[in-house]
Amino acid sequence: MNKLQNIFISIVNKIENNDTPFRRYIFLFFAILVLRLALEFFSSGRLFTFFDIMHIGMWFVFIVLTFLLQLHLFSGEDLIKVAKLVITCFTIALTAPIIDILVSWGQSAKMNYLSINSVEDIFWSYITIGGSSLTRGATLGIRIEIILLVIACFNYVYTKRSSITRGVIASICIYTILFLSGAIPYFLGKIVNYFQLQYGPDDQSTLLLLLTLNLFLLFVFAWRKNGSRIRELLKQAPWGSILNITPLFFAGAILALKNYPGNWKLDPTTLFWFPLLFALSFCFVVLYSLKKTKTGTNFNWENGILFLLILISSLISTRTFFSAMLIWGLLFLLYEPPLSLVKIPFLNNLLKAMTALAIAFLGFTTFGAPMIGFPSKWILGVLIIGFIEGTVINYVKTEKRQWFALAFLPISILLLFLI
Repeated sequence: MNKLQNIFISIVNKIENNDTPFRRYIFLFFAILVLRLALEFFSSGRLFTFFDIMHIGMWFVFIVLTFLLQLHLFSGEDLIKVAKLVITCFTIALTAPIIDILVSWGQSAKMNYLSINSVEDIFWSYITIGGSSLTRGATLGIRIEIILLVIACFNYVYTKRSSITRGVIASICIYTILFLSGAIPYFLGKIVNYFQLQYGPDDQSTLLLLLTLNLFLLFVFAWRKNGSRIRELLKQAPWGSILNITPLFFAGAILALKNYPGNWKLDPTTLFWFPLLFALSFCFVVLYSLKKTKTGTNFNWENGILFLLILISSLISTRTFFSAMLIWGLLFLLYEPPLSLVKIPFLNNLLKAMTALAIAFLGFTTFGAPMIGFPSKWILGVLIIGFIEGTVINYVKTEKRQWFALAFLPISILLLFLI
């Protein structure tokens, strides 16, 4: 046992202290994920679609993020070292579908969420690591995989902390989160019943719930890794301008619901649009702050934010995706070389007014309206007011511009009442 423990410690140290840049581990995760999905599709006999790939992929992202954050908190080890270890050991996930294929002699083993309909089912599934059935939900391969991971987590925390108690608590917490992730449809059903909603065709509520959870965990990861940088970006964000143009999104949403009332309704899928729209707006605030405060480290941050913008907006709807990319494109034209149009007075004001209009488009299209259906008088009004505001603010001292921008906030709010 001592020899095995020494081998375990040696492997952990080699993985944690590997000098490969962390961004390569992100690519490693997706490489392993694609292989894992391919094996699962064969072991389950699944005719997969795009949303199957995104759904199962989001589930694995959730598992990896919860694993590394819990191991980091319980072990006290550096977050990046733990992340390198967890991502590398994600290769263990390849074993489950292989075991299922071998055990079933090539027949399909239906990997799926746990079948839970009551509190008694929750208790029974929890103590049996997946319930009575070995061919649906938690298959034999998955159960073996879970046991190996929980033992490894206990040993890791015990090694780092020299505490059996802390190791046991860590392994129980990690297993509990694993179990809860397998019971997501049960808890989602409770949410749907609470809001008295009805499932519609092509329901994607589970996928969007997982995306929402992953974005929260990703924020926790980023905060633990570089919270001071996030605080600095939020502090430097031009909040005057942001608060001034925020009502335009709601104006666009109200116009959509008023002019195209049958194109959007609240259901289990659209329920999760609201936290996702908040995440989308947070990404734009950080991106805007990054572009206003150029440093050498901004490039990787901007690429990461762009990836999140594409992911979130595209999973909400195609129209939301296009409007979000329109906002990003205008910001790029304003602040990025080779054009950097923010330096040209007339074009600077015009593109900022167009960005304000694009934010109104975002609310308009997200709630079911076609972009070309946006009322012409509102387009003209937003562009004129935005251009005048930008021109006036250019004559104000830099340190006072954000406070001066707030003076135009009543005009934006007035638009809501005029609708």
